[in-house]
Amino acid sequence: MTTSSISGNSSSYSIVEHPKGDTLKRGTRVSLHLKDEALDFLEEDTIKNLVKKYSQFINFPIYLWSSKVVQVDEDDVDENVPASKEDESKKEESEDKVDEEEDAKVEDAEEEKKTKKVDKTIWDWELLNDSKPIWTLKPSDVEDKDYNDFYKALTKDTQDPLAKIHFVAEGEVTFKSLFFIPKVQPSDSFNRYGTKADNIKLYVCVCVFSSQINSQT
Repeated sequence: MTTSSISGNSSSYSIVEHPKGDTLKRGTRVSLHLKDEALDFLEEDTIKNLVKKYSQFINFPIYLWSSKVVQVDEDDVDENVPASKEDESKKEESEDKVDEEEDAKVEDAEEEKKTKKVDKTIWDWELLNDSKPIWTLKPSDVEDKDYNDFYKALTKDTQDPLAKIHFVAEGEVTFKSLFFIPKVQPSDSFNRYGTKADNIKLYVCVCVFSSQINSQT
């Protein structure tokens, strides 16, 4: 197994034998060492935004080791109480016994305590590029549901698009296009008319090539 390194802004690199030997059964491991001023690229949101912008539609899955908070049942701490303390507790309850209705309330409270939910942080691999580049398909092969799901994943809009245009242009230059029109017009669209140029993106080999598309392009 070999390893290569590139230092600074140099365009050259070196290949040496890996000191740990053959540690990978398959594939390639790429380790990046960031400067202090570039530590922002280690932030989870930054990584997700970069993948969404540049590599959202590539065929190879991209996973991120990330955390999320879920609700789980709280452990019943009473089950860990020693037997002697449990006997004491039962004795006190018998001495201070109340009517059946009160006992039922206590049982309900204990049952509610056992099913109490608590927050727990878990770590797992999260798939970041689960959207498929449906514009590469023939329009006749794509259903309306696929268009709507793709639009929502791309724009984070909760509504289906008002209209769509999907076509293939063939000639000296062949390209495939897919345009969506949202149902709700942004409130500041007239104020930004002619200034916002990132609503149309150009993809080459399903990787974003440019997002600065305007009337002069």
